[in-house]
Amino acid sequence: MTELLGLRVLLDWLRFVVHLIRGGEHRRSALLMWRRPRGLFQPYGTTQEDRYPELFRLLRQALEDVPQTRILSFGCSTGEEVFSLARYFLRAHIHGVDIDNGRIGECLARWRREGRDPRLSFACASDVSEDIVESYDLVMAMAVFRHGRLGARPANCSDWVCFADFDRAVGDLARVLKPGGLLVFRHANFRFSDTRVADDFDCVRLESAQVSPIYGRDNRLMPDALGDDGIYLKRIAPTAQSNISR
Repeated sequence: MTELLGLRVLLDWLRFVVHLIRGGEHRRSALLMWRRPRGLFQPYGTTQEDRYPELFRLLRQALEDVPQTRILSFGCSTGEEVFSLARYFLRAHIHGVDIDNGRIGECLARWRREGRDPRLSFACASDVSEDIVESYDLVMAMAVFRHGRLGARPANCSDWVCFADFDRAVGDLARVLKPGGLLVFRHANFRFSDTRVADDFDCVRLESAQVSPIYGRDNRLMPDALGDDGIYLKRIAPTAQSNISR
């Protein structure tokens, strides 16, 4: 067992050095895994332009495209999701947040190259604790609440990510979402239904293709469990008047 542990440490170190040498996104991901800043889930910034076209079209049909509409791309990486959404929503304001300053630098460089669209903004942050309560109509967390190393399905995920951190982060996203707003997940290693805020939401649509291994509140692998990625609607709280009438 000791030998296996030593081999794993050596392989991780060699992988880290190789990523540093390769530079770019490989280097950023390696440094994130080494530093492990608070709020880190997925260290890899893998993304692509118009990655979820069917979902984007569906969301465009569900949301009004007006200047008052505010969208949050949480874990936006190098901004492809933000710029793609801007082509579906021509008037809404879209804010991208990522934990890595280098990725946000790439977002801003592209934003400047492409005309400095005033509807788009970016920030380096690991959470949305500085955002105003109930300020977004749509919050997207796409391939954020996961870790690439869990593809091997280890029995316990706590060496990489923990459910308690997921629960806290999702609660914060729920806080900044307006009542009647939409919260969207894809490729999470945990289930939204296990969080403390799940009862405040109704499921609008479940994602049928569930490929990520799922871990429970105890961080243990649930071999036969299906995830519940999808679109969730934040319930509108009953008014004081309706409470009285009951």
